[in-house]
Amino acid sequence: MKHLFVILILFILSSCNRIIIRYASETDIQTQEIPPHDPMCKKSMSYIADPNHLNATPIRYVRVNFHIMQRSDGTGSFSESQGRDFIRELVRQSNIRWGSNQKMNLPEQNETPVIPIPIRIVLQKDAITGEDAIYFHRDDSLAFWNRSAKKGPNSLSDKTVIDKYEVGEDSIINIFLIEHDPDSINSPTYGGPTLSGISFIGSIKLFSMYNQFTTVKYRNDGSPFTHDVFFLSKLLNHELGHSFGLNHTWNWDDGCDDTPRNPGCWSETGTAPCDGVISNNMMDYNWNQLAVTPCQIGRMEYTFFREKDGARQYTIPLWCEYHPFEKVVIYKYEQLIWDGGKDLWGDIEIREGATLTIRCDVSLPEKAKVIIKPGGKLILDGGKLYNRCGDKFDGIEIWENKRTKEIGQIVLTNNGTIQDVVHYETIKQTE
Repeated sequence: MKHLFVILILFILSSCNRIIIRYASETDIQTQEIPPHDPMCKKSMSYIADPNHLNATPIRYVRVNFHIMQRSDGTGSFSESQGRDFIRELVRQSNIRWGSNQKMNLPEQNETPVIPIPIRIVLQKDAITGEDAIYFHRDDSLAFWNRSAKKGPNSLSDKTVIDKYEVGEDSIINIFLIEHDPDSINSPTYGGPTLSGISFIGSIKLFSMYNQFTTVKYRNDGSPFTHDVFFLSKLLNHELGHSFGLNHTWNWDDGCDDTPRNPGCWSETGTAPCDGVISNNMMDYNWNQLAVTPCQIGRMEYTFFREKDGARQYTIPLWCEYHPFEKVVIYKYEQLIWDGGKDLWGDIEIREGATLTIRCDVSLPEKAKVIIKPGGKLILDGGKLYNRCGDKFDGIEIWENKRTKEIGQIVLTNNGTIQDVVHYETIKQTE
């Protein structure tokens, strides 16, 4: 009898607080006068990941393949078995670095936030063999590079080797491992086989990986060592950083206020200008290269979001697939503004009393929806809610509390638009 009474009470309460859920229609659209504001869509600071809503900036997975240059007899660099093992480990260590953002050393006693870096690289499979896309090219004319060469196929910035051997260049970043010319190394004026690289956005050349990995070196105390793969992966990530829109931080303005200029010291030497704390930023020349600032993350995300002249074509378009566990939740009474564009993987849920203002392009995948709970509000303030994959997202759910009369709201202003919806796709631009 007691249990029946409890059930009856719960039924009465649920009936009194009944929620009606339906898809939005034209009659749900409100217009509102909001003063125009400076457009922020093209400013990289608008793309800095929000630590409280990290799934609003999902990880970008970048396609890569690798090319190892050899002499015609297969020497001069990694053997095929050794090279495959090295590249697989290089990719693994690269992703460990992307997932291990570190606090900035400079400026000293700084309070620069540490935000997860939403980037990983993915080694592709060869379209014909199905094996890892690691290619070996026996080519005496292109097996080596010469740091002293100002032009020609063996110079730093020449792309002959890339044009000849790149694979899937429209959607994959091609990375070439090339060693120093051994004849040049033997010259006392050459300066030794130093680790270096260059990025062309869609292709990268890395120099001296084999030499640095296999040559035994000696510390000041006489103990032998070779560079491990984790150490070498920093060069790969540095050059990938260039491909993703980042510049060196030393000696000029790189577009970020949280990356102070520095002398580019490799290590603390005890002599000026390297006699104190040195940079640990990924885009500087230093031993560590593990730190990436919020501004740098924003610049990379902006590069990935742009349709043209960026790195977008090299990323796996996971934003075109619906991931139900990647819902972005705007929490109760939260007031959130998205000034930058977003490629979301799942739903948006705006809870009671919360407001989400969209001022740029936000893409939702097929089957995704926006859920506006009672008292929640979605404002399209010059922004666009759509699907950028040639599909349609499911629509906008309006929740209404029949007892309190609270209802989810949609407001369009400053030419905000809702496009590509399955349900009530007649929702149009409102002046």
